Amino acid sequence: MSYDTVCEQVKSLPEACLVDVSKYIDFVLYQYAQSKMSPLIESNEVFERNLQNGLNDIKNGQVTPLNEAFSEIKSRFA
Repeated sequence: MSYDTVCEQVKSLPEACLVDVSKYIDFVLYQYAQSKMSPLIESNEVFERNLQNGLNDIKNGQVTPLNEAFSEIKSRFA
């Protein structure tokens, strides 16, 4: 299913369903990320360091612009 198709289908849902849809999409993306990460072995120390680096980037304003973030998500469905 394409990104555009998913967006159109989500737009057609009642607003009361959007929280559940959001949770489901988060779950699907999590599962996808897990499948891509399964060959990686990362120690807790490396994970904590990477997490802290990401938080530091956010605090310093080093974030991905919204349109780039959506483009990245869209490419996952292409």
